[in-house]
Amino acid sequence: MSTIRPVRRLPNMPDRSEREIRVTEEAARKCIDALSLRGYARLETPSIEESELFLRKSGGELSSRLYEFDEPGGARASLRPEFTASVVRHVIESGEISGGARRYQYFGPVFRYATPEHKDGGNSRQFNQLGAELTGAPAPRGDGEIIAMALEGMDALGVSPSLIVLGHVGLLWQALDKYQLSERARLFLVTSVGALRAGDIDAVRAQAVKLGFLDDEESPVADKSLRRDDVEAVLAQSIGPLGANVGSRTAREIVSRLARKLTFADDPALFESALSMLAELVTIEGAAWKALADGRKLAAANGIDESGFNLLEDVLGAAADEGVADNRISVRLGQARGVAYYTGMVFDIVQDAASESTLGGGGRYDGLTRALGLDRDVPALGFAYNFDAVVSVASVTKTDEALPALVRPANESAWKAAVAEAAQLRQQGRAAALAANGEDLALFSEVITVSADGSTKTEPAR
Repeated sequence: MSTIRPVRRLPNMPDRSEREIRVTEEAARKCIDALSLRGYARLETPSIEESELFLRKSGGELSSRLYEFDEPGGARASLRPEFTASVVRHVIESGEISGGARRYQYFGPVFRYATPEHKDGGNSRQFNQLGAELTGAPAPRGDGEIIAMALEGMDALGVSPSLIVLGHVGLLWQALDKYQLSERARLFLVTSVGALRAGDIDAVRAQAVKLGFLDDEESPVADKSLRRDDVEAVLAQSIGPLGANVGSRTAREIVSRLARKLTFADDPALFESALSMLAELVTIEGAAWKALADGRKLAAANGIDESGFNLLEDVLGAAADEGVADNRISVRLGQARGVAYYTGMVFDIVQDAASESTLGGGGRYDGLTRALGLDRDVPALGFAYNFDAVVSVASVTKTDEALPALVRPANESAWKAAVAEAAQLRQQGRAAALAANGEDLALFSEVITVSADGSTKTEPAR
């Protein structure tokens, strides 16, 4: 009995069979062809990049998921967890960023560490992504192109009716304009939309107290050494009577606003109003135009500028111009896919309205070029399929390749004749394997027994 410990496969790292590989390759070919029809050129990026590339793109959200290490050259490097950052890096590095729109597609494995605590902790840590990135195309026309193409790829794979679940980060930001909150407070609220949509407003409120957005006896909003009342008193003396008007605002309003800025505090009452409004807004979802109308009604009831809803309406119009039917887009105002990273429309791809798991998604990320070191923001957007999940529901089978023939010599003296027979079959384009020892006949289409004189006898393998 061996005392050597067996080397086993790492948890959630898959092996793939011949059939699985062939089905994936066939599905990828169909999808790549569909994207190529829209002028998306294939691009292959390194499997290993500097960790900073992915951290700048996704921030702390991804930091615990990276397969990160010090490479021999001294750089802190990671296996790629996705393709978007690498594609945009390529466009910047190659100088293409100033040459108008650029369209790229990609396909290959990505790597994300997962533990049971992660929502996808039971999924594979290595999986294939297939997707596309479009730089230099402003909203809303670029948005319509990406949405339509994401659905066209699904159609090419027979995943129908597939559905886009669409939201818009810009709409959420504009809905909060009325409340005059700090950028920090608005970012907290926008990044909390997933919890709010799930009904966890109390948890969000508790977190807001810890961060100082809401008053609490144990965690005051402003530093006790610089209370807002004290600041207001000092400012009032220099501005004048608090009842007087200064331009379109009263002196009291100006003093209060300056005091909040000086104490780095948001008005708790306004924050609570914004939180309550957002908690209601993000629950709106359903048929695209009805959900949009419901959102406008809520905005009007809360005295919110409705211009943010125009952004989403423009995206829906651009998708319609691309031929996307209304029933293939569902609007979810609380769409929470990477809202801290996306700057405009954002979407998930699902098999149907009842699906709880996504097959992929994407959106607009106009700020990524600046985050990666360019001196300006550039319009950019894209999407990616979790291709393994897509293949599992796609109407793709690869059974037309015949199994190889098993060629075996009748006896030891027939070995050379068997080798020649197998070689001749391969020249004819047929797969043929020479018998070695105890083959599993289920892996072969037929068995060809070769005699020393070259004569053959063919039998079904099963």
